Amino acid sequence: MFLASLYAYPWDLNDEGLDRSLGRIADTGCQEVMVAVSYHISTYFLPHNPVRSLYHGEDGAIYFTPDAGRYGKTRIRPRVSEVVTGPGYLERIVEAIEKKHLKFGAWIVYLFNHHLSWKYKEFAKHDALGNAYHGQLSPWPEDVGEYALALTGEILDRFKPAAVHVESLSRLRWSYGFLNPKVLSAISPRDEFLLGLCFNPASAARVTAAGLDAAKFQRDVAAWLRPRLARLPKPEDLAPVTKEWIDEALEGRLAKYLAVSRAHTTAMWTRVAERIRRSGARLQTVPASVEGSWRDDLGPEVGRNIDRVTIAPLRPDDGPAGRVRELSGRIAKNGIVMISTQPGGMTNPGPLQEQVHTAAAAGAGGATFYNYGLLREEQLGFIRTALATL
Repeated sequence: MFLASLYAYPWDLNDEGLDRSLGRIADTGCQEVMVAVSYHISTYFLPHNPVRSLYHGEDGAIYFTPDAGRYGKTRIRPRVSEVVTGPGYLERIVEAIEKKHLKFGAWIVYLFNHHLSWKYKEFAKHDALGNAYHGQLSPWPEDVGEYALALTGEILDRFKPAAVHVESLSRLRWSYGFLNPKVLSAISPRDEFLLGLCFNPASAARVTAAGLDAAKFQRDVAAWLRPRLARLPKPEDLAPVTKEWIDEALEGRLAKYLAVSRAHTTAMWTRVAERIRRSGARLQTVPASVEGSWRDDLGPEVGRNIDRVTIAPLRPDDGPAGRVRELSGRIAKNGIVMISTQPGGMTNPGPLQEQVHTAAAAGAGGATFYNYGLLREEQLGFIRTALATL
């Protein structure tokens, strides 16, 4: 079976009326609704929402009323969204999804959260220059890991999703989540890479225990960055980030720091992943790789806990079957590859139909469609056409 999953925000489902919105989703041929239950800031144009055609979203919130007793191992407390009208808000949505014979998926955004990183600055990501980042929680503090585990456990126990989309449960790149950024001068790839390292104070003890003087390393990274950020990049500054450079930079200490950070973040991610999979839910996320681990601190071994890996649409002339086989070999046994599609940028059903057919022919196990409330009604029809012609 080719699995079709449609992403949705809870307010869109609720604003239209659950019977109407979920009936329209069922009519597309999708079998699953992947609902945002913990989400980040955005501004949304909602073309068919009868209540709000433009929604200025909150700066990090959950879409259910939490059980405070579950968060006893962390100082972090989730913020409940203004759209949650009272106890039972998400329960009613899940019940309505199941009544339409659809599956409920939980879409959880973890460390990309402006509200929590601002309220709990001690748990925010810090760069080498001492800046605490508004929008990014650090993977290093124990409270952050315990919060992620508690949030996941509550969602699994109370709402019993068939799948969980894990988003941003790792170190985030330097500019991830910047609001209306004004970065007019070019920053070289290596400087940007070093700015993306996390020096939250919680990292110091672990790094020092691994034999690296964390305070001196941070000072040396800062000393590297300050003169280079102050002047225009020279030709030699524009060299790419490579394994060879990482191995040699700062007398080899960059590679060692990354190894410690990768071990810690991978362990945190794995605890959450194992909790998800023990519940019987399928874990969905993007691929992990050696090169990616340089930037997000997730080792490629996390792949064994991925049941659904989402990738960009496959191109017919790029050996799609080989790509599917290669990715299938890097994830959990019986895991599937899913393409992630964006019907909102399409004006006719042809491109989406080609993407879905190419994926199915290559052996992919499904497709995700983004996003119910952001699409026009005609574009919902594109999904129906693509799936009906498989």
